[in-house]
Formats: sequence, C-alpha cells, structure tokens
Amino acid sequence: MVLSELGVPAPERAIAVTGGWDTLLWRVDAFEGAQFALRVFRPEQAATCRREVLVMRALAERGLAVPSVAAHRTSGGRPALLMSWCTGQPVLQKLSAKPWRVWALGTAMGRIHARIHRVSVHGELIQALPTIEFGDGQRSILHMDFHPLNVMTDGRGITGVLDWANVAVGDPRVDLARTVTILRLAPTPPGSPTPLLRAVRAILELAWRTGYRGEHRSDPFHGMDPFYAWAGEWMERDLAPKLGKPGVWLQPSDLAKISRWARARRERTTPLPPPGGY
Repeated sequence: MVLSELGVPAPERAIAVTGGWDTLLWRVDAFEGAQFALRVFRPEQAATCRREVLVMRALAERGLAVPSVAAHRTSGGRPALLMSWCTGQPVLQKLSAKPWRVWALGTAMGRIHARIHRVSVHGELIQALPTIEFGDGQRSILHMDFHPLNVMTDGRGITGVLDWANVAVGDPRVDLARTVTILRLAPTPPGSPTPLLRAVRAILELAWRTGYRGEHRSDPFHGMDPFYAWAGEWMERDLAPKLGKPGVWLQPSDLAKISRWARARRERTTPLPPPGGY
C-alpha cells in the first residue's frame, strides 16, 4: 500500500533490512532494475522525516554522497520516505571482512564529514533544523549519528551517508564529539569479537580524525573536553530509555561506562551549562 502511494505500484520484491533501533527499513527492487530504500517512521516522527528530506536534498545538490529522495508521504498515520539505495555495505560490515582497509575507509569518512560541515546553512535549513546551543564555533549541519554503520562504502570510497534523524545545526565540535563517543563507547552487539573490534575502533577513530583534519588549515579538534562531556551525557540520556527493549543489546554496564567517561571529561574543564535537548 505505502509503496503504491510513493509511486512504486508493483515492486519485484521488498526485503526487510535489520540494524536500526528507531525506524523500519526495506530494500525495494522495482521495475527495470531500480533499487530503493523504504524507511517507515513512527507516527510521532513526522517532523524527523521532513528534516531528513530537507537536508538530504540540500546535500545532494552540493554533490555530497547521500541518498536521493524519490518520494515521501504519510501513509496509515506513519511517515514514509522512499530514497535511492546506496551501493555497497556499511563501513563496519566491510571492515569486519577486510579490517586492513580501516585506514583508507576511516580517512574517507573523515573527509566527507568535514565537507558536510562546510555546507553553508541558510534559509529553509535554518528554519527547519533544530539548533544545539553549545559552543561558539561556526554554524554547521550536524549529523549527530555519524559512525561506521551509517556510512556506506563500495570498498574504494564512500557511497552514502545515511540516517539523518538527529540532524541539527550548531558548532561542528558537537558532531565530532558525538562521533568520538560512539566509536569509543557505543554498546557492541552480542557475539562481537571484542578485542579485535576495540583495536579496529581505535584505528578507525585515528584515521577519521586524520581525514577530517586534512580538510582544515587549523586544528578542528581544539578545546574538545567540554564537547566530550556534553556528548557523553547526551548519549547516556538518549540510550537510557532503550534499556531492556526487545532487539536492543544495551546493558546497565554500558550506561555506567558512558557516565564515567562523561564525568571524567567534565571534571577536566571549566564549569559549563548542562547538556540541553534540541
């Protein structure tokens, strides 16, 4: 029903894709070999869907690797978004098979992250996107969930940056700190090879930083401790309601680790306001 309303009346097949905690996702094989991603949001996420459409269109116009929006509408009370299917695999999946590619893919992630932050924010974007009032740097588009499960690769380069549900406007160091907390503190799925994953994460972070720095003349990671504290506290507050829900591998020990990390960063800096929502 929803595919027909979005302009795909008779798909060859639709395959559910796992991996997200907040929305439903399918790969849709349509006529003449066309492939799409269908993302269906919860009823209360209408504004989130509109923001994703707006920012992906703005970034695509500037030649950045994001899915192109084919159609979007509300069906059965739930917002739905049909977009182009990005070729390749998530960076994390590619690295699980070929960990020796971590430096090349990590630096590529850093470069595209920096280019996203360089996109000027004005007009409709300013009006539609929430602002994170923390820091005093330039005003940039913040992905706020930039990590190797949301970045696609064909093994050579980046083919798409996905999942713009948390997109906002603010100091780019907020977004950088958010990525660092994810790479260092995000809970791992059951059965993950922990020592190997920890090593790959550390190298990936260094490579991502190197790629990001390569797009700047000055150090973009200056004065980060307040942002690390903010991001850690934001992460803990964001994840806590998910504890114990079906399909979520979060454990109380994960939240405790995040809390300790954020507290240590806050103790190393001058007093700042608490992390606000947006």
